[in-house]
Parts: sequence; structure tokens; C-alpha cells
Amino acid sequence: MNLGPLGDSTIATTRAWLSGLSQRQQAISNNIANIDTPGYTAQEVPFEQELRRAIGQGGAKLATTNPGHIATGGTSKNQLGLQQAQLLTSARRDGNNVDIDAQMVTLSETSMRYQAASSLLSTKLATLKNVIRG
Repeated sequence: MNLGPLGDSTIATTRAWLSGLSQRQQAISNNIANIDTPGYTAQEVPFEQELRRAIGQGGAKLATTNPGHIATGGTSKNQLGLQQAQLLTSARRDGNNVDIDAQMVTLSETSMRYQAASSLLSTKLATLKNVIRG
């Protein structure tokens, strides 16, 4: 875990989070721009596991002690919010595998996560500013 000069890893972790989300947004933009390019393979940026490893978390799982509980980890292929049935799309004849609906869902969720991370960083910096002012 990387502790900053103030002995806090929040800023470094949030910076890594923002960087990963920015890379994902760029990949989605490339996918959307190449939706009509024959043979284009959609890009993915699965940074969450690397971020968990970097901050020392093993990705703890929630216990499902009752059949009514919702199990975690229901998404696959890093398609946030998409169900398995939605991921079963037919391949196009030109070899392009970009699904505009999946890209738009992922872009929307990535944008919301980016806003949350930005808000977290702004709050942290405002708190530090207030502490320094006294």
C-alpha cells in the first residue's frame, strides 16, 4: 500500500482509480468509433482486480446465508451491470464484435464511477485544506 506524505493512501488510491476509469473511457470511445470497422475487436480495460491487489484487498466476498440473499460477482467479462443473457450477442459477419448497447451501458457506469471518485478526491482535498487552515 502506498502511503502519501500525510500517511494516507486515499489520494493515491483514488488517483489510480481515476486513471483506470479514464483508460476504460478511452477504450470505450475507441470501440464506439470503430463500430463499423470490419475485423475490429472491442477493447476492455479490467483494472479493478489490479487496483484491489495494489491496495491490499483480496476482494472479500459477502456471505449468502439465506436463499433470498443476492450473490455478489454476478457480472462477467467486466461488463458492469450486464446480465449473462445480455452478453450472448451474435457475432457479425465482418468479424467486428462491438455491441453498441453494451458499450453504452459500460460508458454510463464508468462515467458514474468517475464522478464518484472525483467527488471523493474533492472531499478529501477540501478536508485537508480545512485541517491545514486550522
